[in-house]
Amino acid sequence: MKFIIRIGCVAAIFYLQSCGGSAIKHKNDDQEQTAGKSGKSKIPVPAATTNLIIKDDKDIVGYWVGMFGPDVTGPDTTDYDEVDNEGYNKINISIDEINGTKIKGHTVIAGKVRFFKCGMEKNGSKYEFAFTGGADEKDDGAFAFSITEGDTLMKATWNGGSKSSGFDYKLTKSLFRYDPNWKLSEVNYIDYKKSKTVKEKTHDGETYTQSAYATTSDDLYKHNPSSEVLTKEDVANLKKADLLILRNSIFARHGYTFKKPLLNFFFSQQPWYVPLSTDVTAELTDTEKKNLKLMIPYEKNAQEYYNAFGR
Repeated sequence: MKFIIRIGCVAAIFYLQSCGGSAIKHKNDDQEQTAGKSGKSKIPVPAATTNLIIKDDKDIVGYWVGMFGPDVTGPDTTDYDEVDNEGYNKINISIDEINGTKIKGHTVIAGKVRFFKCGMEKNGSKYEFAFTGGADEKDDGAFAFSITEGDTLMKATWNGGSKSSGFDYKLTKSLFRYDPNWKLSEVNYIDYKKSKTVKEKTHDGETYTQSAYATTSDDLYKHNPSSEVLTKEDVANLKKADLLILRNSIFARHGYTFKKPLLNFFFSQQPWYVPLSTDVTAELTDTEKKNLKLMIPYEKNAQEYYNAFGR
């Protein structure tokens, strides 16, 4: 299925926190990561089992990933352009440690990491835990999770409290392993903040004008900067948005969490993408570093590609 992302304004993005929790902030909203020097991330990597079917509490430790928004998997909501995109970011609820009835973990979504601690209860064969927090320290929203032994899906609920409505969503356990061969699924990247008026002709020869928007082209899917060494000929004629996505696909494959809404939405639609960290520079391969060095100057000087899309 080909998803279309339509974004005309900054999306509402929710973050998680615990009482007294802390946040790791993204350094730059516009220019995502480059290939500069960086220290190792202090974000924990949970010692997860490989069991995707939950047998006991040890199997709950690990990354739990899903789309943070109302469940849109029903028969009448198969395309994301048919629903309200606000809040549709891929979220990672990382359960870092379980000690008896206590859980330590962190959440990764839209360029921010927050740590939490909470209690866990077992009712029959069902494990349940919850914590409060949301967009900021004053948010009175609450998150609740449950999973049953023998199941693979973690059921989750966001209750927005007095500031927003709630919704249900689902998470699945992810055994993240970096793979340079992950390919981009076809998702139209459209920036409605960059537009120009173009003239079009009807079949009868009449001329009319409409708005065209900066977007990607089909050339985006011809190359993979994580698995192949690119040449000047490969990138010289690519459009600006193509180069933007190709460059950031390198970081996405390593689990970089994007704060910029357009990039966040695009990569959230990739089935292999798992948001892990605000800084993955230390994980880049020599091939990726070489390609970044090549692409960045071309991206800076590339032309925008405009195409007309219906609202």
